Amino acid sequence: MGVACVACSGPATDGTVGLGDVTGCEIGAPLVGAAYDIAKSRFAFGSTPTEDDANGFVRWVGVDGVVAIQQSGGELGLLNATAPEATLPDWNGDQIALASHVTAYFAGFGVSSCQVATANVHSGSGGQTIALVRSVDGINVVESLAYARFDNQDQSTSEGLYWPAIPADAVAYARAFRDILADPSQLTAYKAKLPADAQGDGVVNLHHTSSSATSPFAAAATYDVEPSAGTGDLGFGATLSFDAEGNPVSATW
Repeated sequence: MGVACVACSGPATDGTVGLGDVTGCEIGAPLVGAAYDIAKSRFAFGSTPTEDDANGFVRWVGVDGVVAIQQSGGELGLLNATAPEATLPDWNGDQIALASHVTAYFAGFGVSSCQVATANVHSGSGGQTIALVRSVDGINVVESLAYARFDNQDQSTSEGLYWPAIPADAVAYARAFRDILADPSQLTAYKAKLPADAQGDGVVNLHHTSSSATSPFAAAATYDVEPSAGTGDLGFGATLSFDAEGNPVSATW
């Protein structure tokens, strides 16, 4: 899968993106979340969708595809294998225009433009999918997602949205953690607390879980670093995470 980045210094936007400019990036405030609204959906159902709920999902089913919404609010839209919309060309061949279009689509569900750091283009056999990267003041919110691929009939043929609210205390912790490590002397002192395989370049990220009936929502900031090659069972590429005191964080986000 090819990956490109459009407007990496900020979101690709057009005049409609202001719909998503709601509070949520101010100092001391929580990050406002976004919620999928079936009335605003442009998914390629192929027919008027009907509601068919089962196994904890709210499912909207059409002849060509389905949108499923989890208890957490996470949404996924998938076409059937034989859906004719899957063979249609992209909405636009211009990646900047595509990024702007998808950003505006998710703004309609409440995705604040101040929380969109980049709009990445993922090119594959099914067309070009735009994936928004969520962040606040340069701190990425790793598990949040908002992505869609639009065909030339302005229908989404693949999409996903999970953009939960992040509590103010977790956001404040992330900002403070990041600011401390921006001081070279503080970073040196901090890394002295970390194991030998975590001495590479790292970054402070915000993480969150997906809530369910048996697992409450949780969010936290960690310092994430890729371990050096040849570090035993973890192996290269298994991200190591630590809290502000240098203690390992083993939560599975």
